[in-house]
Amino acid sequence: MTADGSFASRLKTALARRHDLMQRADVTAWRALDGAGDGCAGLTIDCYGPAAVLNVDEDAGLTDRAVTGVARDAQSQLQPLGVEAVYVKPFVRDRSRLGGALPDESRSPAPRAGVTQPASLVVEEYGVRFEVRPYDGLSTGLFLEHREHRRALAAGPPMRVLNLFAYTGGFSMPLAHAGAHVTNVDVSARYLEWGRRNAALNDVPADRLRFLRRDAREFLVQAARHAAERFDLVILDPPTFGAADRRRDVPAWRAVDDYPALIRAAVAVLTPGGRVFAATNTRQLAGDDALASLVTAALGRTPRWQPLSPWPVDVTARGRVAAVSFVP
Repeated sequence: MTADGSFASRLKTALARRHDLMQRADVTAWRALDGAGDGCAGLTIDCYGPAAVLNVDEDAGLTDRAVTGVARDAQSQLQPLGVEAVYVKPFVRDRSRLGGALPDESRSPAPRAGVTQPASLVVEEYGVRFEVRPYDGLSTGLFLEHREHRRALAAGPPMRVLNLFAYTGGFSMPLAHAGAHVTNVDVSARYLEWGRRNAALNDVPADRLRFLRRDAREFLVQAARHAAERFDLVILDPPTFGAADRRRDVPAWRAVDDYPALIRAAVAVLTPGGRVFAATNTRQLAGDDALASLVTAALGRTPRWQPLSPWPVDVTARGRVAAVSFVP
């Protein structure tokens, strides 16, 4: 890809599309390249302040030498924008083939191009701060696709919010910062602690955030039995797959099979007029109107769809991520 300069040219074009976004002082995490949407299928580049992360899907079909060339080209173009390092994360379509192991490079502090960055960095998104970790496994702590959704959800009046599969609290922080009371549910103690650090970065009062280490489905079953556990907004952004934890009696998760029941359970804990924001990056559910069709089938009726903010200008690839908002 780099031999004929095609990658360098496509990245230059992609950066030109993002010119206005890159000029904002209050957004320091953004996507420089978005795969097929920018003419580079299988490659994305996410920038987090001084560190960029080059995600390379196996579908890209690049040799390791070619990946190095891409990283160096990216570093050359991004350096004037303050990016000092490009880290590489290789992705396989079926992660179960890894047997729980991660590629060594995904945890190496040495970038493929540029100079080593700290293990954790702080980025900003419209006045809200987040800790990100550029070489702490396959994810960084913040999914950039939903930047405008996070902003829009926090723009309304303060609410009682349930954030399931909360991860590091990406959706929760703007909401709590704006005055909402948010319950974060996740099976990972590590990510919940990360969420608490994000809360501290934003000086969010402790009584606005609750962190519960629970399986989302278990929490919904129990919450449905207690009238006090009702929410004006439920956020669903589950992973494609989740391994079972027999020790904690947590069943495996597979979005294609399990999302419909999750939607029905989420509706059961809404206040009158409450809504659900549902998202996915599962390939089978992200294309066309698959997620909306799944919601309608799960409910047995067509809900009242709520308008969503447009996708960010730096998220150009369609069919890879989807979101809907509805009142059942």
